[in-house]
Amino acid sequence: MQPANAIADRRPIAATNLVALYAATMLLSATLLFAVQPMFTKMVLPMLGGSPAVWNTAMMFFQTMLLAGYAYAHLTSRLLAWRHQAALHVTLLLLAFAALPIMPAAGWEPPTGGFQVFWLTGLFAASIGLPFFIVSANAPMLQRWFAASGHPSAADPYFLYGASNLGSIVALLAYPTVIQPILGLNGQSLAWTMGYAGLVVLIGLCAFAIRRQAQPAQMTPTRGHGDVAAPSSWRVRLQWIVFALVPSSLMLGVTTHISTDVAAVPLLWILPLTLYLLSFVVVFSRRPVLKHEWMVAALPYLAILIVLNLLGIGKDWLYSLGLHLTAFFVCAMVCHGELVKRRPAAASLTEFYLFMSVGGMLGGVFNALLAPLLFSAVIEYPIALIAVCMLRPQPAADGRHWRNDLVLPALLLAVLALPSLLPDFRMPDIGKAGNFAFLVGISLVVFSFKERSVRFGLGLAAAMLGITALTQHDEILAHERSFFGVHRVQSYADGRINLLLHGTTIHGAQYTDPAKRRTHLTYYHHAGPFGQLFDAYAGRPQTQRTAVVGLGAGALACYRTPGQDWTFYEIDPVVVGMARDSGLFHYLGDCAKDSPIVMGDARLSLRDAPAHRYGIIFLDAFSSDAIPIHLMTREALQSYLAKLADDGIVVFHISNRYLDLAPVLAGLAKDAGLAGRHQRYIPAAELTENRKSVPAELVVLSREDRTLAPLDESGKWNRLDSIPPAKPWTDDYSNIIGAIK
Repeated sequence: MQPANAIADRRPIAATNLVALYAATMLLSATLLFAVQPMFTKMVLPMLGGSPAVWNTAMMFFQTMLLAGYAYAHLTSRLLAWRHQAALHVTLLLLAFAALPIMPAAGWEPPTGGFQVFWLTGLFAASIGLPFFIVSANAPMLQRWFAASGHPSAADPYFLYGASNLGSIVALLAYPTVIQPILGLNGQSLAWTMGYAGLVVLIGLCAFAIRRQAQPAQMTPTRGHGDVAAPSSWRVRLQWIVFALVPSSLMLGVTTHISTDVAAVPLLWILPLTLYLLSFVVVFSRRPVLKHEWMVAALPYLAILIVLNLLGIGKDWLYSLGLHLTAFFVCAMVCHGELVKRRPAAASLTEFYLFMSVGGMLGGVFNALLAPLLFSAVIEYPIALIAVCMLRPQPAADGRHWRNDLVLPALLLAVLALPSLLPDFRMPDIGKAGNFAFLVGISLVVFSFKERSVRFGLGLAAAMLGITALTQHDEILAHERSFFGVHRVQSYADGRINLLLHGTTIHGAQYTDPAKRRTHLTYYHHAGPFGQLFDAYAGRPQTQRTAVVGLGAGALACYRTPGQDWTFYEIDPVVVGMARDSGLFHYLGDCAKDSPIVMGDARLSLRDAPAHRYGIIFLDAFSSDAIPIHLMTREALQSYLAKLADDGIVVFHISNRYLDLAPVLAGLAKDAGLAGRHQRYIPAAELTENRKSVPAELVVLSREDRTLAPLDESGKWNRLDSIPPAKPWTDDYSNIIGAIK
């Protein structure tokens, strides 16, 4: 028989081991959960043109499945004895092996109409629904098991949620920096399957460990000190939902905004999601390093700076990026800090997470489904920011002045907006200094509302609406939104030029003067590489049949000459509508009225074209500032070559502010045994006025080097094999980090 003190000495060790086991299991579970998100999203990107909306739709699906997993954890905790719940969970974990390894379900062809969101959601459900559902249930279920373990920390198991979110952050940061550059998608899927097998073992150990330590009477979680009582009111549950919904929507809104209206930097979507998860790690820790009251105090200052930035002050992209991300993190900290203040005792833990997931899912649904239908711009972002400000806890809840919370913002809106209703009103030109002083003055008025949360939030809304109405002019000719992005046509250079933009990226321009309408502008200027190429191949057989992937404003169409057969491939119906609208652009109407436009992703649409049909295939498709990755892989290149005449050329337009894609194409050309030429064009100073010509970069590939001889005559093209090649990208492998300039 062992001495009692020897048994007592081992209890801290056993307790430490139990915490380590549960923390490691939750960390691995969250790592797998968040590794599968970018992995599977990358698998399906080739089907939908690399659209940023694919990520928003994916997030909506993942949040919905997270809700389903949390509901399963909550219901089984309520309805089943502990042993039965553990047995059911392990059984489902084993059944999920039938859906592994992860890959897109067979037989799913993307639609060419307007149902991409529902199609993509169905594909996700059919492909990874079961494993994602069962893994998503682990966080609340494991915390519930730990709460029933009799461990000294069992009364407050919420600290384990920090380990879960830490695992999520590890997966998100490791995916683009470590996993994707080293492993192809097949390797990633295999590694995920192996990690899943390890997770099943760890969950079994978790169940076994507390089965040994806990007595049957201990299987009901104990109540912690300082926790909110288990709620019986729907008011508390509604607060859980709202404080989870708003930062979820804000995360997606700020991601869309910074990746389109600030900078189309690769992998930018990782930063908001990482900060979102980091806020959970901080607020659910036992000793938060950032105090809640600090975040609450900082919010009004950052909100004012965001509004000023949205209205045009401080447009430097690095400043804007840092400001929007900092403000988002503070907003998430405020909302999630309020959640922690309202967390229930451990007995209601699964219910708490269930309603949190309802809020997260609703935020995703609002941004992915409703916002594109309701708004032509990314209005959901400022809406969520204003909602956070209105939810901010205020120093004193004095209800006597609630009418002023409505009246004062309404007066501000009236003062700002009413002049714009007058006939022929136009804001006087007060110069940059005057505009700055005006905006700062309005901001100070709004800032004076900060002690009243609702008044402050409504004041921000009034300032944004009023100033926009006061200063709006006729520069924006069209503004439309589709699954593939937000597009606008803007009048430029005193109405002499119309620009087609996606966020901050120009995708085409045209003179409004009928005498100049066929003059090529921006990337397509006659002095640039496009003009040089058409001059070099003028009258040659390659130009008789041409395929153009990516329509834009239709500028390339006016390089077509009578008798030539051109076909355009475009995935976005909004772009087609703008290019065909004679009130906006005339390239198609003037130069290629009868040329067909094939809708859908080009890699899929080109399959229907006859073999070796085209003498030239232009890859001029862009998702914001970059050519979609799936159009630059080994498999994509082989599909182009199958449709290319023996003496044909493939032209890649790779102009980009942030990526150097020439080494990628050099690697693909070397891998396929192709000849290539490359030009990085910088226009002469006299051509840069009013964006007549802008820097452009092209790569031209062909089967035989002699096919490219016409380009060599100008002396402006370099051999592609003079560029050190990168490892060839494939549908299975790509390395965005390695391509960043």
